[in-house]
Amino acid sequence: MGTTQRMASFITKAQFEDIPTPAVDLAKLCLLDAVGCAIYGTTRPLGKIFTGLVDELGGKPVARVLGTNIETNAVNAAMANGTLGHSEDFDDFTGGHQAVLLMPVVLAMGEELRLSGQQALLSYIVGFDITLNVTHAMGEDHYGKGWHNTSSIGTLGSTAAAAKMLNLDEMQTRMALGIGATQASGLRANFGTMTKPFHPGNACRAGVMAAKMAQKGYEASPDVMEHRFGYAAVYGEEMMNLAAVPRHLGNPWALMGSGKEVANGIAIKIWPCCGGTHGSNTAISKLLKKHPFKAEDVASVDIVTTHEPSCMAPNLRWPKSGLQGKFSTWFTVASMIVDGGKLDLSSFTDEAAMRPAVQAMLAKVNITQDPEYVGRPHRAKGGGHYWDVTVTLKNGEKLHAPRSEATGGRGDTYGWETKEAVFDKFKLLAGSVLKPAQIDAALNAIMSMEKATDIRKIVDTVIPVR
Repeated sequence: MGTTQRMASFITKAQFEDIPTPAVDLAKLCLLDAVGCAIYGTTRPLGKIFTGLVDELGGKPVARVLGTNIETNAVNAAMANGTLGHSEDFDDFTGGHQAVLLMPVVLAMGEELRLSGQQALLSYIVGFDITLNVTHAMGEDHYGKGWHNTSSIGTLGSTAAAAKMLNLDEMQTRMALGIGATQASGLRANFGTMTKPFHPGNACRAGVMAAKMAQKGYEASPDVMEHRFGYAAVYGEEMMNLAAVPRHLGNPWALMGSGKEVANGIAIKIWPCCGGTHGSNTAISKLLKKHPFKAEDVASVDIVTTHEPSCMAPNLRWPKSGLQGKFSTWFTVASMIVDGGKLDLSSFTDEAAMRPAVQAMLAKVNITQDPEYVGRPHRAKGGGHYWDVTVTLKNGEKLHAPRSEATGGRGDTYGWETKEAVFDKFKLLAGSVLKPAQIDAALNAIMSMEKATDIRKIVDTVIPVR
């Protein structure tokens, strides 16, 4: 049995009863967070453009764009909600941004097909497992070459979730994976622009299309993962460990995290910026709490990291807008120091980015690569990431956050066990569009999703009252 068939077998055979309760609870929390991000996204320039386009495209009115009164087909709704959910880079992440690859698919198709909350949660968790296990097997080179793995790998997860929502059989699912894999895309050149959020939106579109095409008998390679010109050969080349993909599917469930052998859980963001900035952000936050200092006291900030600075994800040295600032470790560190540790949505407006104090601090932040990593592929050091941060004050004092303190971990996430903090985040984001009573109804509906007999009733709670 080849890898593609084993993936399809896992997708088709998974049952809701197989999922541990902690994984179900975490999936609901991820869905809630992604829905909040999508609702807030409708208020942003990017969101206004995209929702206007989707409204113009029309489509059979069977699924809705969250936070709006737009009703369209499942393909367009999934595409829009995926794009909106990633608009601020505030959605969860682990080896990619999983919630905005899966939430839009299961809600749009759940609405169209009038499926239950259990079916949506099962499909979400199955899609998550596919994405994370492929990501883990892919290795570092894929991202290093410029692919945005959220979409170049995540399209497979979106396809898996869509196939499960449609209850495709094993061969249909293999065909869907073939159709989905051929649409995998996403270039890191677009980080810091409106097109990065389109990456998961496009993956959601591709996944729904792939599953629907397969259901109608459309054919593709049934062995797309292992074919000599297939997914692994083209996207992973020699470094992808293809045999590792099906090894841990559902055992253990990747959503829960389980150590080094398989991909680990999720991280729900407290900062609305690229996850690649969060290690340094965590270090600065800890230094400011331990040794309060002011921007005018700083002579320099020196960060040593595993990546060559111009090649890491948040690599914009001189951002000219708030959106670009989300992808600049130089900017997030400078902004935090100027604002005494604060880094929130207001930090990433164009006006905030161009403040003279922030621009002056940008010039004091230096990022260099650890000499042991220079000229070597990242995999040569085992794939570990770290940030070593030193703030030198004008009086000569050096404040140091060593690698162990700067790597983030729970320091840069809410963590699913602190669900009240995620609830607060949802209320903040959803409050940009919905009224308080509706926000509470939405929160309760999503967090009791497994009891819902019709997904449409859940989506009702996040549509503005006319």
